[in-house]
Amino acid sequence: VWAKNKVDKVIQPNIVFILADDCTNWDIACYGSKDSKTPNIDKLASEGMLFERCYEAAPMCSPTRHNIYTGLYPVKTGAYPNHTNAKAGTESIVQYLKPLGYRVALSGKTHIGPKNVFPFEYLGKQKNPDFEVIEGFLQEVKANKEPFALMLCSNEPHTPWDKGDASLFNPEEITLPPHYVDTKETREAFCTYLAEINYLDGQVGNALELLEKYGFSENTLVVFASEQGNSFPFAKWTCYEAGVKSALIARLPGLIQPGTKSNAIVEYSDLLPTFIDLAEGEKVEKLDGKSLVPIFTGKKTEMKEYAFSVQTTRGIISGSDHFGIRAVVNERYRYIWNLTPEVEFKNAVNNQKNG
Repeated sequence: VWAKNKVDKVIQPNIVFILADDCTNWDIACYGSKDSKTPNIDKLASEGMLFERCYEAAPMCSPTRHNIYTGLYPVKTGAYPNHTNAKAGTESIVQYLKPLGYRVALSGKTHIGPKNVFPFEYLGKQKNPDFEVIEGFLQEVKANKEPFALMLCSNEPHTPWDKGDASLFNPEEITLPPHYVDTKETREAFCTYLAEINYLDGQVGNALELLEKYGFSENTLVVFASEQGNSFPFAKWTCYEAGVKSALIARLPGLIQPGTKSNAIVEYSDLLPTFIDLAEGEKVEKLDGKSLVPIFTGKKTEMKEYAFSVQTTRGIISGSDHFGIRAVVNERYRYIWNLTPEVEFKNAVNNQKNG
């Protein structure tokens, strides 16, 4: 059981960060979906704080993950295209938390580099969290009484949508977003996507069960994030709300009031400063985010006035050599600026002009 210090913070809690892959935030039940089946994520939200306005610095995998683990905007690390690496000398969560006594591990999807910038303890070689290896890790840290920071990175619901049980969803009865082309094919595809979200929810359940099994539930910050939007139109690879707005849920008994919501504008850049703050590390001035602990405790209700996002097709499979988009959002408006309107947008979906 952890204690609290004079500023009402948990002293060195464990940290478990669970990241989805290509999941539009409002396709989760607790974020408004009437069709999605996400009982474990919903339960986590009921036990913690649900953030209604969390934003990413980029709407695709590699820049997003570099941003989370370094606390720096992608243009600063150099990892702003997809399928790329951070600049040499960049520091990550490992360099910040390991000196504070933490075991820092990652299981599942990586999409980051180089390894000397991200020297995690890599648990398993699968694209999804390897819960058998994870259980062994939890047994070790419990026996050694070591605080730990564990990144559990799912590959779901990234395409192809081939996991989960699509029969749980009726194509004729689901509600499609109004901007989708309503066809039989779209409805069937959306059901397979919902099935993978349900599969993801099962992974969240597995993680929470292991924390409970080894007695870590009460002294562990659990954070769930949905990453960028799905592969349907106007989400992933765009700076629309569906592209860069994320689900974000945080639970830490004794610090975060159960069943609470925050309308504060926050960013993925805020996650690493939060982890450092809770781990009793000193504030790192060069990081681009702010600790969310004052939001967790209710001492603050607002964090910042703006959130910023950047997108390029450079690095995307079959993408344009360059296609620059910038965006900023505040309490009321989203402004998107196309820096290269003369360039044709290309990616793995439209693949030149061949469909």
